[in-house]
Amino acid sequence: MLLLLSSFALAEESKFEGAKVPDKSETTEAHASAELGGIFTFGNTESMALTGLGTGSYRYHRNGVSLTFGVNWGQSKPDTDGDGKLNDAERAADYVKTAEREAGTVRYDRFLGKRDSLYVLGGAFTDSFAGYDYRVNGQLGWSHNFVDRKNATFRGELGADVAREDFVEGVAPNAQTVVAARLLLGGRYAFNDHVAVEDTVEVYESVLDYTDLRVNNVATITAALNSRLSLKLSHQLAFDNVPVEGYQPLDHTTLATVVVTFL
Repeated sequence: MLLLLSSFALAEESKFEGAKVPDKSETTEAHASAELGGIFTFGNTESMALTGLGTGSYRYHRNGVSLTFGVNWGQSKPDTDGDGKLNDAERAADYVKTAEREAGTVRYDRFLGKRDSLYVLGGAFTDSFAGYDYRVNGQLGWSHNFVDRKNATFRGELGADVAREDFVEGVAPNAQTVVAARLLLGGRYAFNDHVAVEDTVEVYESVLDYTDLRVNNVATITAALNSRLSLKLSHQLAFDNVPVEGYQPLDHTTLATVVVTFL
C-alpha cells in the first residue's frame, strides 16, 4: 500500500511540477568584465604602455545586447642621437607616441532557438599607426552554435559588413568604402575549472575588390585565480593584403592582462 501511495504521489508531482528541461532561449543573464595590463619604466629608459578591455552583455529571453571597448596606448622618450643612452636634452623632450588605438562595438542578437541567432553590429576604431584616422562599420548576419557544452563551445557566423575608412593625412585617396562578406569560426575549451583556451578567426572578403582579403585571429589562454580574478595571455593577429598605402599588411599584438569579472 505504501508503495502504491508513493507511486501516486510521484505521478502527481510529475504531472503538476513537470520535468521540463530549461530552454536557453528563454534565459535571463548578464556578464561584465574588465582587463588591464601595462608597463612603466623610468630611469635609464622612459616609456609607458597601457592596454585595457571592457566587455558586457545582457540577455533577456530571446534578446541579447553586448558591448566591448578597448584601448592600446604607448609612448616613450627616444634615443634620438643613437648613442645608447638618454642625455639631458632627450629626457627634457616630450614623449613620443608609439601606439594609440581605441575601438568599440555594440551588438544585438535575436535568438531563434538554443543554437541560432540573427545579429546586427556597429563598431568603430581609430589607429593612426595603422594609417586610420577612423574606421566605422556596420554588420548583420547569422550565428550558429555547433557545440554548446559546459567545457567546450564552437560557433560559426556568416554575414555582411560595410565599412567607411578615413585615412591619416598624406594617404591618397584619403577615404574608401569597403563592402565585404564575413565568416567567423570560434571555439573555447576548458581543461578544468581554472584553465581554458580560446581561439577566434574572422575572414573578410571584399565584394568590390576581390584582392582585398582581411584576416583577424585572437588566441587566448586564461588561468582563474578565484571566482573574480584571472590571468590572461592573448595574441592578436590582423592581416590585410591590401593595407593602407605606406603601411605594413600584418600586425601582431601579444598581451598579458589581469581580468576582473564583475558579473
